[in-house]
Amino acid sequence: QGNGGFVRWVLKRVHPMRFLVLILKNLRRNPIRTFLTALAVVAFVVVFSLIVSVLLELEGYQSEKDRDIMVVISDRFRIMMPFDRSRVDPITTSGSLLNQQLSRIPGFRADRFTVWHFAQFSLDPAMKDPDQTFFLLATIPDMVPTMTDGLRPGEVDPRVIPLMRNPPRSHVPGAGVVMGAKRMRKLGLKVGDVLRARSVTHREGDAFRRPIELHIEIVAEIPITSRWNDVGFIDYDYFDRVLEDKNNEYAGRIHYAWLRVADKESAEQVCRLVEKYDREIRCETAATAYRRFLEPLRDLLWGVKYLLVPAIVVVMAVILANTFSITVRERTTEMAVLKVLGFSSRQILTLVLGEAALVGGLSGFTGSVVIYGTINWIVKGINLGDITGIALSAAVLWWGPVLGLITALAGSIVPAWAARNVRVSDVFASVA
Repeated sequence: QGNGGFVRWVLKRVHPMRFLVLILKNLRRNPIRTFLTALAVVAFVVVFSLIVSVLLELEGYQSEKDRDIMVVISDRFRIMMPFDRSRVDPITTSGSLLNQQLSRIPGFRADRFTVWHFAQFSLDPAMKDPDQTFFLLATIPDMVPTMTDGLRPGEVDPRVIPLMRNPPRSHVPGAGVVMGAKRMRKLGLKVGDVLRARSVTHREGDAFRRPIELHIEIVAEIPITSRWNDVGFIDYDYFDRVLEDKNNEYAGRIHYAWLRVADKESAEQVCRLVEKYDREIRCETAATAYRRFLEPLRDLLWGVKYLLVPAIVVVMAVILANTFSITVRERTTEMAVLKVLGFSSRQILTLVLGEAALVGGLSGFTGSVVIYGTINWIVKGINLGDITGIALSAAVLWWGPVLGLITALAGSIVPAWAARNVRVSDVFASVA
């Protein structure tokens, strides 16, 4: 009893680093199991971070802002189908009846307006190589820096806008293209290149239906960190002139028109007036449009958010619980010896939980660093159809350690409690 009391006195005052050394030694006793457990935590953090980041991004698209709201105008009856641009001219044409009514709304400004027309092109003469294709967004050049949702300030320098209308090398009016760095690298292009691209989506309006060819010149690059790093912008007036020259059926038509208004109340008033003026077009906030676009996926997204994500967390906790249960069962005799040497039940509990916390925390941090670096620096964002360049928030870097720590502790609490309650007499009786 005297020796045991002395050992307990020492253990109460032992430096916490000694406990850490003991935990590390215990983990090294079965490196394969420790590695596989850590790998499971890394995989869990990677999958969790990807799913939650995408869900948060999609929810962000669908959430209404209070100020500086984007309003989108499209065809009422056909999704993603072009409609006559002349239908939106009354909005910005000074003196028109609709423009006069809209101008009475405090948050409306006619100069905060742009149009979009999508087109896909290929640099492959045979048009068979998918890696040689790219998308161009025909729009109003002056509005690119301010009217492109998700384009951060400085990603398109306003000083390059004149180059879109008057490219310095080709001298073709309107042929200048501002293109995303990600797509340029994939195509092997650089600023200053003059190209002749063939359209995948637009053809000449004759009996031969040949692909329309377009002269373009790369005049600037959108940073690879931008959400728009995979597409290019071109002058709509130039693109529309080419469509008219080739008698294309989409000449004079656009996919979307955009307005930027001051607040939610102004957006509601603008949309009400626009739809009252023209029943053939739809006017809504960008958030409403995204909700309608994602409506077919509503049940799937609900299941991912409220079923899949919790299931992943539970499965991970069960895996860790099973792992540490095996570890504790294999070390029952060791736990009994520790008790004989003077370790208290609380210290043994701390020892087992410390092992789990170390594996979970470090593995979680590793997983978060790996997925954050891969998506943001190597892949340059996740693409989901029209929603491109989804980057992972820096919050992922603390999600990982916290998730790993919580699941590890949740999964190991029962095995640790079992180790704490090991009865020395029963263990040595079975050994004997």
